[in-house]
Amino acid sequence: MKPIAISGDIIQQGDRGFDRAIMDTLFNQWEPGRRPDMMVTPKTIDDIIDTIHYARKEGKHISICSGGHSWSANHVRNNSVLINMRKFDTYEVNREAMTAKVGPGVGGSTLLTALFDQDLFFPAGHCKGVCVGGYLLQGGFGWNGRKLGMACENVIGIDVVTANGDYIHANEHHNSDIYWAARGSGGGFFGVVVAFHLRLFKKPAYCGSITHVFDIQHLEEVFRWAHEVGPSVPDAVEFQLLTSRKVLKFLGPGIEAVAPIFADTKDELEEAKAFMLNSPIKQKAFFKTPYLKANMSSMYRFVMTHYPDDHHWGVDNMWTKASINELMPYLKGMVETLPPAPSHMLWLNWYPPKRLQDMAYSLEDNIYIALYGTWKDAKDIPNYGSWAKGWMEKANHLSTGIQLADEGLHQRMAPFVASDNLKRLDEVRAQRDPNGLFNPWHSRPTLTL
Repeated sequence: MKPIAISGDIIQQGDRGFDRAIMDTLFNQWEPGRRPDMMVTPKTIDDIIDTIHYARKEGKHISICSGGHSWSANHVRNNSVLINMRKFDTYEVNREAMTAKVGPGVGGSTLLTALFDQDLFFPAGHCKGVCVGGYLLQGGFGWNGRKLGMACENVIGIDVVTANGDYIHANEHHNSDIYWAARGSGGGFFGVVVAFHLRLFKKPAYCGSITHVFDIQHLEEVFRWAHEVGPSVPDAVEFQLLTSRKVLKFLGPGIEAVAPIFADTKDELEEAKAFMLNSPIKQKAFFKTPYLKANMSSMYRFVMTHYPDDHHWGVDNMWTKASINELMPYLKGMVETLPPAPSHMLWLNWYPPKRLQDMAYSLEDNIYIALYGTWKDAKDIPNYGSWAKGWMEKANHLSTGIQLADEGLHQRMAPFVASDNLKRLDEVRAQRDPNGLFNPWHSRPTLTL
């Protein structure tokens, strides 16, 4: 007999297949060593409301997942009810209004590929399998995001079930405190979002990329060039360096300098291409492409060569505005100690604009550095499990904070929103979830009075 009379599915500790069901909510196969008391997979909003009332009555906390990476397994907590939103996987597009209503269980790649076919666009995430629920809550660093803004900036409203079990709509005019919190609080959000209302865009007229691949011996030259050119890279470009022991999946150690481009006009395209085509170090690349047109399916396929299924992952990151001379010893150390491919270091050229919207998302900087250590066998955890964390600890004095997208807060505490915004999040939580029904982040900075 189900402990909650709902139409959705329930699996509890002690039930056959429980451990596998929980691990199936994780992209990262590193065993978290925690388990909820049960997992509820609701089919209806009433299922969610009933689950919230049950958890409150039983004195249990609530965690939520929709499907994605969740490197730290933030949603897998002890003494909790896990609400798995994967069945809320439908979306509606209003082409005339240029909006969409999207369930949290919709894959970002599924949404964007469908929009692309309709000559529409949304800055969905870069990886297949990442559903929009957690992606939008943490901010959303998506395709063409430097020009279109953070994905959460293009959330114009949410439908959400609160800690009281109330089903409400939140936007800038109604329940604006929850709307503010939902855009950037990530796994610390205190409600169950059942739908996101999104602003859509026209598909860019030109979509493609340029790639230059360098041998690892040119590391210092490549990163010095990237740091120098970074401030002038047009917003239509997502310029990044990806360093691994097997570039292009099968070659040796090197650096992939990749420039995805999303341009609306021919002039914008030519401007976006120029910094790569005129690069003073391009002759040192052993593999070069011209600008190649691409659709979203091919772009997703390229990205996913770096993120295979059924692996263990140790991930951490940092924002920085440090000089290249300050960063260089750490970049070299990170690369020299890289675990086997497809482990990699990502350098993302960001240089954010002044954000015009007031939202929880509030911490970013000129350059983003992320470390993705990965290995197949659990026995290699002692060898590679602390690589990302260890280097981020060493470089912490150069960091201005982290992205919640690739957080490792279960291993290392770091700031992820501005202090004033964290204080405001605490105030909204105290109003909306005074008894702490919803689990917060694994760790967080301590606010000073």
